[in-house]
Amino acid sequence: MSKPKKHTLDQEIHDRFKAEKKQLVDPPVKKDSGQTLQKVIAVVIAIIAVAGVIYPLISIFQ
Repeated sequence: MSKPKKHTLDQEIHDRFKAEKKQLVDPPVKKDSGQTLQKVIAVVIAIIAVAGVIYPLISIFQ
C-alpha cells in the first residue's frame, strides 16, 4: 500500500513543480541610471584617498 501512495505523491509533487515553473516570470533587466554616477564618484574618492596617502610620503622624503 505504501508504494502506490508514494508514486501518487511523487506524481503530485512533479505536477505542482511543473505548474509553478509555468507561472514564473523573470524580472526585466534594467540598468539603474544612477549606477554609473556612483561608480564615477567611487573612483574619484579612491583617487583622492590614494593621493592623500602618497603625497605626504613623497613630501617627507624630499
